[in-house]
Amino acid sequence: PFRGTSVVTIHDLSAFKWPQCHPPERIRYMGDEVKFALQQAALLITDSEYTRCEISRHFSWPIDKIVSVPLASAAGFHPREAAELESCLAKHALPLNSYSLFVGTIEPRKNIEVLLDAYERLPASLRQRWPLVLTGYEGWNSVEIHDRLASAERAGWLRYLGFVDSEDLPLIYAGARLFVFPSLYEGFGLPVLEAMASGIPVVCSNASSLPEVAGNAALMCEAQDVVKLTQLIQRGLEDGDWRASASSLGLSKAAEFTWARCARQTANAYEKALQN
Repeated sequence: PFRGTSVVTIHDLSAFKWPQCHPPERIRYMGDEVKFALQQAALLITDSEYTRCEISRHFSWPIDKIVSVPLASAAGFHPREAAELESCLAKHALPLNSYSLFVGTIEPRKNIEVLLDAYERLPASLRQRWPLVLTGYEGWNSVEIHDRLASAERAGWLRYLGFVDSEDLPLIYAGARLFVFPSLYEGFGLPVLEAMASGIPVVCSNASSLPEVAGNAALMCEAQDVVKLTQLIQRGLEDGDWRASASSLGLSKAAEFTWARCARQTANAYEKALQN
């Protein structure tokens, strides 16, 4: 509760649009809190144009009272020389430029089982040469996913690093050969931006806000199209011309997203709320 003018940021509507990917108590909490926030707010901020339109439709909120303010990646995410990566990659037993990377909470919304299905369809020689590496918190309802991760680790084509601290994570990005992110739903998709800022080619789903972030720099497909995802991953690993182009395009696209712009647009939104 606040007597003055209120501006509320809503990052995504996953609890409303993908309730099967959340625990019931989270859905109840978010439902109550967002309802209260909408009663109080003079203006809403979102992270993407996709979420801006989605909120307007879902809650019948005036679109002109919702402002899209894109996020940015941290300064630590940038291309690195091999010598700079050596110590960190050795600590995690990762070979330079020889693994595909997924970063995100291990939970159903991230569509990890489809990623595993797609990677398992690759030729065995490719999986062994360029294994899949995953890092992220152990999320909700992830027991079956972790069972599959363990099975793939035993087969020799996957590594699960668990949670990686903020000092090592940018280096693990920069050392990857390919970033793969077939998420079902994202309010923004920060890991895709972090990968592009690191100069790493990206394969991702075309779900929700991800096309806004990736632009024409990534290979994209429907989130649950296993066959197409396999094809794109294989191209991302093997096609040298596309890889060079994707790295260059990704760096250019990532440069459009800055915290200075985010701060400026956020301040503008506050001023708009006060004027109204």
